Amino acid sequence: MKNVRHIFALVCALMMLSCSMAFAAAQQEPKAPPMLSVDGQGTGTATPDMATVTIGVTTQGSDAGKAQNDNAWTSNQIQKAIEGLGIEAKDIQTRNYSFYPNYSTEKGQNNKITGYTVNNSVVVVVRDIKLTGKVIDAALNNGANEINSLDFSASDTRAVRKTALLNAVQDARDKADVIAKGLGKRIVGIQNVSESTGYLETRRFNMVSMAAMAKDASTPIAPGSLSMTANVHVDFILGD
Repeated sequence: MKNVRHIFALVCALMMLSCSMAFAAAQQEPKAPPMLSVDGQGTGTATPDMATVTIGVTTQGSDAGKAQNDNAWTSNQIQKAIEGLGIEAKDIQTRNYSFYPNYSTEKGQNNKITGYTVNNSVVVVVRDIKLTGKVIDAALNNGANEINSLDFSASDTRAVRKTALLNAVQDARDKADVIAKGLGKRIVGIQNVSESTGYLETRRFNMVSMAAMAKDASTPIAPGSLSMTANVHVDFILGD
């Protein structure tokens, strides 16, 4: 019986010692420093150096073969004129081609074919942006009857991405400094950083602008500027 009591007392002593050591360790463990999480946003801009023009050629005819031949001939003339400006053949591509019959709208003759329509959409990549207006002019002067879209872009986005990220980081730091000062603290370190950067936004002319160009294709076209936005999330460490 004495042995049982001795063992029980020993177990209790060990448990008390273990609890004391755990408490002491908890007391000695340093507290985690306060954190401040901030989001920052920055923008970078670039000057466009490329343009993409989508040109439409629509032809109609009472005969299917003639409608197709007329469209092919006009498209070929447009391509020759554009190549004459120094645009390489690889930068002139057909994107959409459609051929369909036209039906009578008269009552009782809904199934009667009155002719055929052919549409050919040609995409031209203009790598010398100064030629953009001349490409549109050449297309319209050689039979194109649609300018479906005009997009400006930049071939190298590395510099503008870097600028956007630097501006986003500076924005986050500026916010953190203001908040920390208001709390009577200061920034002493960084715990985590994450970022998300979008794509360089292309500048697209709308259909109203396209209609204006169709009336006066010789009007100079101003490409303007393009922008890219970057976002960062920073967890700052605060100190006294």
